[in-house]
This record gives sequence, structure tokens and C-alpha cells, in this order.
Amino acid sequence: MISIDEAIAIIKDNIPPPAQAECPLDLAVGRYLAEDIRAPEPSPRYTNSAMDGYGVRWADLGEPTPEHPATLALIGESRAGLPFAGTVGAGQAVRISTGAMLPAGADTVIRVEDTREEGPNVLISAANKMGQDVRLRGEEFAEGDLLLRRGVRIAAPQAALLAAVGLEQVRVFSPGKVALLVTGSELVATGATIAAHQIRDSNMTMLRAAVQESGATLVSCARVSDDRQATIDAIGQTAAEIIICTGGVSVGRHDHVKEAAEANGFTPLFWRVRQKPGKPLYLARKGRTLLFGLPGNPVSAFMCFAHYVRPLIGALSGRAFGWPTLTARAAEEIANRGGRPNMLRVRTGRDREGGYTVSSGEKQGSHMLTSLAEGDGYVILGPGQSLRAGEPILVYSYDFRTEPTRR
Repeated sequence: MISIDEAIAIIKDNIPPPAQAECPLDLAVGRYLAEDIRAPEPSPRYTNSAMDGYGVRWADLGEPTPEHPATLALIGESRAGLPFAGTVGAGQAVRISTGAMLPAGADTVIRVEDTREEGPNVLISAANKMGQDVRLRGEEFAEGDLLLRRGVRIAAPQAALLAAVGLEQVRVFSPGKVALLVTGSELVATGATIAAHQIRDSNMTMLRAAVQESGATLVSCARVSDDRQATIDAIGQTAAEIIICTGGVSVGRHDHVKEAAEANGFTPLFWRVRQKPGKPLYLARKGRTLLFGLPGNPVSAFMCFAHYVRPLIGALSGRAFGWPTLTARAAEEIANRGGRPNMLRVRTGRDREGGYTVSSGEKQGSHMLTSLAEGDGYVILGPGQSLRAGEPILVYSYDFRTEPTRR
């Protein structure tokens, strides 16, 4: 057996280069940039007004007060989308709307509440400083400035920024393509008639959801009986960057996944990890494709997916390889009585100071789905390790939508 850290290192050494594609901006939301984005134009694109008011020359104002206002001749108006075409000269002003282009000659905007119009003139009763309420061309960023770095997730704010500078398409990382093969002659689909010797297949539903929550594209999923040739054929007919098989990776006479993978040209990278649950985890590679053999027990399969497959999916999609984590304090004693590192399912809470607490569920069996459904993460304790109440521990979150923790 290899250690958890050794298994992670092997996976990281075998991550294929992420695929990239040009993508329309509207379809790029939720994906990750595959290139740095530099501004093709400045922002603002032109000098404009931050307020409704009047565009004036500071030199014409003096020190106006309500009792002794500055009087300027109105010569026109600059509206958003309809700029004033002339030049503001000495003793002149133009009405201006928020966002409208500041006319040539003007250098200051006086807010409308500090003015009043009288006939052809505007009277200005207050002025704070030259250049007030003026948004200068390029003050946010200049042409060529770095806007977004490679690897940034495009959400609504990033999409808005890209649209604002006129980018209709961006280069993004393509979501990883995943195929799912669930082995087991005893399995039947949920809702199907079930015999006394059969089990309802929860692995397909669970892993299909986990793949989708991780942001990957599920290209196919199928059930395979515990038959050598059927397993060879199923793997041979499956095309994806990641193939996930559940069951059939232990040492029984009817466990065929390892043999079937190698019959299809896959090279084994490891088999069996010193951990609980999920010891018989298998990984093989063929070209760009990585094949995982997960244990058949649902909890074991999920824990192996969460700790090994999920960060790989993230890396193929342009994310950092890692896990969403937080540090919490044990609410009570949490112990690993066994001889292997244990991924204990836990639930987090909050203490009075706003920090996180963590408690472990009593039912930790690898066949007990309640240990997953009633928790929201897991901790890894070494053989014989125990935590006293109040001790800190790193908690790995089940929330596959959360970004990996930056450490």
C-alpha cells in the first residue's frame, strides 16, 4: 500500500494538460480563464461627468456663495449618448448628465443642487475644487493594463468587466469530461423491481451528482455486470478524460476492473492506499485518460471521489489542485482507533466567538450513507490519533462548488 500523500503526488504527476477553447462570453460564465486578459481600451473610455449638473471652467468660478453666485452663460447640453459638440469658453457652461462626455474646455462639474437657472444663465452658489465630479479617461485602467489573470473564474462581475471592454469571446479551460461505470451484478436501478438478493444502485446517482457538482461534463454512465469480458468491453467502449469505475477493484474472483483496464492498454499507477475507507483504490493511465477504480461501498466510493477525483476534475477545468478546507475545533473527543489513517465523516458548527466546531458521527461504516448525508465534511486522523475537545483540526468540505483553499 502507498500513503495518501503518495497517491496525491502520483495523481498530480499524471494530470494531462487542460483542454482550452474559445467561448462566447455568455457561455463562459462559471468557467476559468485560460489566458491573461489585458484591456483593449481604457476605462472610462472618455472623460465624463459623475453627476447631473453643469460643465464649467474652474477659472470662471472664483469663490461663489449663495449670496454672491458665479453667473455663467448656458450654451448647450451634454447628454449620455448625445455629447455637446462645441467648446466651453470663458464665462460659459453646459448642462451635463451623469455619464455624459465632458465638453472640450470644461474641467469641472457643478452639481445641480448647487445651482439655479435664470433665463439664459446658470447661477453657481458653491464649488469645492477644480475637477470635482469628473471621471477622467483611463482613471480606472489604461489600455494594455492587466484586467483578469489566467485561472480566474468568470462570474457575473468578471463577465460584466469583459463586456464593458467589448470582448465577445474569451479563451477558457474546457470542463473535464468524465465517464462513469458502475459494476456489480447485484445492483438494480432505483425504482426497478428488486429481489431479496439485490441492492439498489446508489453509486450511480451519487457519483453522477458529484461529477456535475464538481463542474465536469458527464459524457456517459452505465452499469456493468461482474463479468470479465463485459468489463473489458465497457472500458474499451468508453471515451473520456477521466473514467470512474466503482466496484470490482478488490481481490475477489469476480473483481475484474484492474484486469479489464490493463487489457485495454491502461498502465497501472497504483493500487491500494493506506487509508480507511477506500483502501482498494486503483489508478491507471492511457494517454490523456486516467481511470479510477473506486471501491463499491458507497461511502468508500464517495470519500475516494472527494479526496482524489474532485481535485483532479478541478485541475482539468483550470482550478488549483486542492480541496475546500477550514480549521475547526473539536466539539468533543474525536478518535481513530484503527491502524490506518481514517477519513472520518463530520459535521461543522459555530461557537459563540464565531469560529468553527466539528463533531464526528457515530455511524462511520463504509456502507452507511447516513454518515455522508448527516455530515458536511471529513477530517483525516492518523492511526491511533485522537483529538481532545477544543483542539484544532483541518476539515475538508463536501461542498464541491467551493473553490479550493489557497494555502
